[in-house]
Formats: sequence, C-alpha cells, structure tokens
Amino acid sequence: METYGKIFVVVTVLAVILVGIFVYLFFIDRKIGKLEKEIQEKENQIKQ
Repeated sequence: METYGKIFVVVTVLAVILVGIFVYLFFIDRKIGKLEKEIQEKENQIKQ
C-alpha cells in the first residue's frame, strides 16, 4: 500500500516539472516573437 502513494508523488513531481517546462517554452516563444517583429520593423525602416 505504501508504493501506491509513492507512485502519486512521482507522477505529481513529473507533472509539475513538465508544466514548468511548457510554461518556460511558452514565455521564450513570446519573447522570440517580439524580437522577430522588432527585427522586421527595423529592416523595413532601413529599406525605405
């Protein structure tokens, strides 16, 4: 019966780690998107 509870602990820890990774990737993607937009705007200003 003790191992049954330990499995829930392991699953919970893995779930928290995965959620953390996905949140981190989401914010990194947003930052990269903003940087790409800034670069495109600067390139358009240089072309004009």
